[in-house]
Amino acid sequence: MDEKHNPLDIIREIGTIGAGRAATALSEMVSAPVEITVPEVKMIETAKFAESVTTTGQTNLVLVICMEGQINGRMFFILSPDDARLLGSVLLGVETTAVNFEDSLFQSSIKEALNIIVGAYMMALSEMTGFEIMFGIPFLALDVLTAIFIAEQMPMSSHEIIYIKTNMQIKNRNFDGVFIFFPDMPSINKIFSALGVEHHQS
Repeated sequence: MDEKHNPLDIIREIGTIGAGRAATALSEMVSAPVEITVPEVKMIETAKFAESVTTTGQTNLVLVICMEGQINGRMFFILSPDDARLLGSVLLGVETTAVNFEDSLFQSSIKEALNIIVGAYMMALSEMTGFEIMFGIPFLALDVLTAIFIAEQMPMSSHEIIYIKTNMQIKNRNFDGVFIFFPDMPSINKIFSALGVEHHQS
């Protein structure tokens, strides 16, 4: 396969475009410069999903969004407790020790911020593929990832998920998040076909 048609190269390009747009929107939200980079992109086998993104038993803050239209699937944006607390402190203008995950203002603010990032990534994908993508209502959870995976009854028809590690710098603070895109099998095949990439699931 020609390197320029490598699926990971194209996913990285989509991630980079989305990160730039998300940074602009978040900058307006927090009234400060925001830098977002995409240091790692990979395809992960569905069966290895949980072990690839979290330590066994670790609890994470996760934004879950359903996607439908010409592309179907679900998306996660995952933050560790420490990174979620750090982002929350930036959004709310308080010390990290004052951040309470049960607080409705924290939940609303962080949901809005993560929704901006996820939406920017998916709009970049929509524009590059020409597919119309519609989003469901975002759901914020603090739970073990495997439990969310089962509770959401995610279809297991695709053998792979798309993993985009996201590094953010806001007000001289750095934190990481993970964007997980889980398309169903017809959708992942349509995506790579539209992008001119020959892709075979393992």
